[in-house]
Amino acid sequence: MIHDAVIVGAGLSGLVCARRLVDAGVRAIVVEARPRVGGRLHSGRIGGAVVDLGGQWLSVAQPRLLALAGALGVASSPQPRAGRAALDDGRGLGLFGQLRVLVAQRRAIRRIDRLARAIPAGAPGEAGDAAALDAIAVGPWLAGAIANPAARERIAMHAELVFAVDPAGLSLLDYLARLGATGGFAPRGPDLPGGGRDHRFLGGAQRLALGLADGLGAAVRLGEPVQAIEAAGAGALTVRGPAGSHAARRVVLALPPGLAIRIAPDLPAPLHRLAAAFQRGAVVKCFAAYDRAFWRDAGLSGEAYRPRGTVRAVVDASPPDGAAAVLLAFVVGPPAEAWQRRDPSDRRGEVLAALGELFGDAARAPRDYLETDWAADPWSAGCVASTPPGALAAGAVWRGTHGRLHLAGTEAAVRWPGYMEGAIEAGERAAADALAALAG
Repeated sequence: MIHDAVIVGAGLSGLVCARRLVDAGVRAIVVEARPRVGGRLHSGRIGGAVVDLGGQWLSVAQPRLLALAGALGVASSPQPRAGRAALDDGRGLGLFGQLRVLVAQRRAIRRIDRLARAIPAGAPGEAGDAAALDAIAVGPWLAGAIANPAARERIAMHAELVFAVDPAGLSLLDYLARLGATGGFAPRGPDLPGGGRDHRFLGGAQRLALGLADGLGAAVRLGEPVQAIEAAGAGALTVRGPAGSHAARRVVLALPPGLAIRIAPDLPAPLHRLAAAFQRGAVVKCFAAYDRAFWRDAGLSGEAYRPRGTVRAVVDASPPDGAAAVLLAFVVGPPAEAWQRRDPSDRRGEVLAALGELFGDAARAPRDYLETDWAADPWSAGCVASTPPGALAAGAVWRGTHGRLHLAGTEAAVRWPGYMEGAIEAGERAAADALAALAG
């Protein structure tokens, strides 16, 4: 049997693409290496509470994600932010010192936002100064652009949290292009329904993928890793793996670029070079569950940022139903790359020590602890994609139709690449392209 389309990858992008195709009457299947759907959306439990081990937030200016959640009946609630956020930079700056930092920080943000708005959406290589911007890394550029060391450190921390790599190895062009495609430093537009500028999905973001998969039924094949995509007779491609082969007129790759090029050698050489250059940002999410949200007693929101150290950021991940009080600590970049090589008890101890410094001794003794290391996941090999200097100015972009192959996945998005919104956009585009090709 020759399918009209095979979608490789049952993450959000692949499932959105598959639903569009199936709803249009296309004979399509989805093959997924993991034993579950969702890709980088994965929900788990700690202390009786559901938490997002992967992607989790819905933000303003993300209409596709808001519409999909509404269509699937997946409700959301505001991210807890009542109270003071902590910024632990260890500098002991006085009032006037803090004011100087804020002035320098705001000046830098305005300059960066202005540069970001000049980058063509989805086509950073077409910027007039693309070569110059792509030739320098964010770290060295910040050193020359921001004189105040504390302000410079905070902007660098922001870059590290967004891309999960050391700013010293991140292309300035890539950094500016991502900011331009995601609205810059501060979200713009009205608040989300229910208040707040960031929402979390009740029951976990993986519910979106599960809802899409439910509508596809047997068309979703789990536990089927793909080893190669090869030309077949009668104008078709063969998607081959240890669990069997599938012939299809069109194939959609809804995978991270580094995984896609392993199985699709016939993609154009510029795309292979770009995909090989992508850095898979390392992210570890560390959850600590408590009987009560004691940090709120001190007027703290549970949100904290640290420009230095292993733990870079903390947020309150407590569910609104009160099942548990949960703090979520992020380890990103170089410390996360080495995470799996460290002793688990040492890892836990370092995270809890950081939480204790931020929120008091009660944070050192959770009733439960859980961590997820995305760099250790062989089907993701990291979390956020970025490029080092020199990869983008050549002009290749990770999207489009290439022979009988179509590229999806959040890295193929024009707007919000790296986010759920971008995954949906890329899946919709790939479906439209495949439908047009099948109709022709």
